[in-house]
Order: sequence, then structure tokens, then C-alpha cells
Amino acid sequence: MKLDRGTKQNHNMKEKILLTSIDLMTKNGINNTSLADIAREVNISKGTLYYHYSSKDDIIFDIADNHLSIISEALLDCLKEINFHFTTEEFVLVVLKNISNIESTGRIHMYLICEAIMGNNALRERIGLKYVEWRTTLENQMTQIITDKSHAKGASFLLMSVVDGLVIQALLKSEKIPYAEIAKFLIDYSNKNRTTSL
Repeated sequence: MKLDRGTKQNHNMKEKILLTSIDLMTKNGINNTSLADIAREVNISKGTLYYHYSSKDDIIFDIADNHLSIISEALLDCLKEINFHFTTEEFVLVVLKNISNIESTGRIHMYLICEAIMGNNALRERIGLKYVEWRTTLENQMTQIITDKSHAKGASFLLMSVVDGLVIQALLKSEKIPYAEIAKFLIDYSNKNRTTSL
């Protein structure tokens, strides 16, 4: 479908507002970024901004949708790299490296999570639904490669938690993250517990 000139200009302006909002919120935080700040940075009037976005929450929702789509695509790309000959350790390593290495969106990810936790219920619901989608995707993939299928659900929850923690560590940049060692530990620990419980 071809966009007419007016629709294309509206789309371009909306995209510019969104990119500027992401930039400002990444630098200053969500609470420290106002609609006036965004309008000033885009060099438009507040009226023009309101034409495209009636509230700051509308901008945050679009940012969240955009961000969650980026992570979903990264997860799907990551799962495309995985084949049925992968060991569980190789699978975990690929997921850890690919998902937690989204440094360009890591900071906005943390701001969105904080905003959702601090009381933005609509945002929390959106992010919550995406987390369920990501985790079940991981669980379904894990049932194809791990021996004991009953561990797939628990492992998918653990992997999601580890990825969130690694995103925070990557943002802090305090030290290089040893993805291979983490993957090996998770698999060795899992295998050790399985054999001791038999």
C-alpha cells in the first residue's frame, strides 16, 4: 500500500517524535522527560506534538511496542541460529549472548521496566504479555533439545531471569560478562542436580 504525501509526512513526524523521545528518555529517564522537552527537541509546537500523541503515556506505549518488537526479533533470530544438533549448553550460550547483548536498547528496557513496576499498570500488562510470549517461545524450543522435557518450563523462567540480570550488568559495564562460563555453569548445575536426585 502506497502512502499519500500527507500520510507519509505524518508518519515521518511521528517517527521523529518517537526517536527523539527515546533519546531523551534514555539520557534523562522517563520521569525527567516532559512533553515540552520532546516538542522543543523536535522543534515543533506542543499543539503539533498533541496532534500525534495526546499524552506522554501514548509515547511510552509506542516506545515499549517498538522496543519489545526489537527484542522479539532478536529472540527469533537467535532461535534461527539454533539447530537440533546443538547441545543444551550451546543453546543457552546462544540465547544469553544474543538477547542480553542488545546494549543499544538495554537502558530504555530498564526504564520501561521501572515505569511498569512503579505503577504504570497498562505498561506493566503490555510488558508482562511479551515476557510470557518470550518465555513460552524459549520453553517450546527447549523441549526440542533437552532430555527431560519436564525441566523446560523451569529452565525457560531461569533463562529469562538470567538475561534480565545480564542486561543490567551489561549497562553497568563493570566487567566483561563470561557468557560461555555462565552457560556451562547453568548446564553443569542442572545436570548435577538431576543425577543426585535419581
